[in-house]
Amino acid sequence: MQSRHEISARAPARALAQVLTLVVFILFGCGALFFAYQIFDTVREAVVVLGVPNLGDLPSFVMPQTAPRPNAPNVAAGERVNVLFLGIDRRPSEKCPCRSDTMMLATLDAKALTAGVVTIPRDLYIDIPEVGEGRINTANLYGDLYKYPGGGPALAKKTVEYQLGRRVHYYVLVDFTGFRKAIDAIGGIDIDVRRAIDDPTYPDENFGYKPIHIPAGRVHMNGDMALQYARTRHGGTDFDRSQRQIQVLKAVREKALRPEILTKVPQLVQSLWGTVQTDMTPQDVIALGQVAAKVKTENIKTASIDNTMTVEYRTSTGADVLWPDRAKIGRMMDQIIPQDNGGLADQAKRIQQEGARILVLNGTKNAQLAKNTADYLQSQGYQIAGYGNADRFDYRQTVLIDYSGSKNATVTALAKLFRIDPDNIRPTKNVKSDSDIRLILGADWTIPTEKP
Repeated sequence: MQSRHEISARAPARALAQVLTLVVFILFGCGALFFAYQIFDTVREAVVVLGVPNLGDLPSFVMPQTAPRPNAPNVAAGERVNVLFLGIDRRPSEKCPCRSDTMMLATLDAKALTAGVVTIPRDLYIDIPEVGEGRINTANLYGDLYKYPGGGPALAKKTVEYQLGRRVHYYVLVDFTGFRKAIDAIGGIDIDVRRAIDDPTYPDENFGYKPIHIPAGRVHMNGDMALQYARTRHGGTDFDRSQRQIQVLKAVREKALRPEILTKVPQLVQSLWGTVQTDMTPQDVIALGQVAAKVKTENIKTASIDNTMTVEYRTSTGADVLWPDRAKIGRMMDQIIPQDNGGLADQAKRIQQEGARILVLNGTKNAQLAKNTADYLQSQGYQIAGYGNADRFDYRQTVLIDYSGSKNATVTALAKLFRIDPDNIRPTKNVKSDSDIRLILGADWTIPTEKP
């Protein structure tokens, strides 16, 4: 059952600047300027003090919380906060369950005063907890469809946690209508379009198509055009699309930082009312706002899971998807969203819970490598099913064969530890095995002298 949290109207005048800075952060990291309406009662008094036009007679805002939030981060103590943004592919005539058209993971480091954003391609083919293999954009759909505790956003959060190895504390969900309203509410944005876009089959809102044209050069975009620019895939890839989405977020941030936006708070509140869903409480919003106000532009990093970190793969049903290179994605994540000690503990806990049985086989001329590696892995908390020799001793690279299809945290950790090439991570289904994971050691592997 959803709980509800009212926002108090007792806030000092400085809360307005703090909250607007938070709005900018969430917009840049999660695409949600429309969060402004959620702190309506908090900023009402500050708006009056600053002489901004009357906000009108809007009702007191009540924020739904869709799932319990155990171990919420202590922002005041400097703990890192990670937020998942879900842009939902939903037309005005539709009701969810819905796929997520856009997924981004944003972070705010309250101690270092830094932030980061990672865009996630919707065709990334992964294991969805309690569902099975599928595109990552279906996690939200299945969560709603199967009535997962907390719904689609909760399952999307859990899926991203398992795949990227980072705790996801909160989510922000918005649909196409909310996105357009947000852009229009700030008077549009300006984008440097690198090359002209002509898409004769851009999907309209009646399940048909409409042609769109966006010229090259500096273009002023309203909400509708900005959505088209962020969504179209014609003449490019999903990776190009991710880069355009980051462009849009940066343009919105630049526009939202302008002083004149302060005078538009009433219009923002009124136009964006009811377009965002989140599991943040009002207290979360204010706590984040106080920190986000101190983050400088140069301390915000962005990255995308792109074609350098994925491999094109065709499933048994003929679907074209993207197979993740977990080692490369892990290295990128370390740069954009570093893993704190809590994250390492979470990963170790998931590995322990999975209890994957690992068979270690020597594919080199080093006769003791399998035994020594098995001992090393066991000392790191892995469950060893046995060790021995491979079919030959001339493996140049280490190979991981996954018989389980569900031991995601273990596969991810091993791929990173052994620096396994994505072509050498081989899912194998419908094959009986005494082990969940088989490691064939290649000449590229040496046992670390220190713990990872």
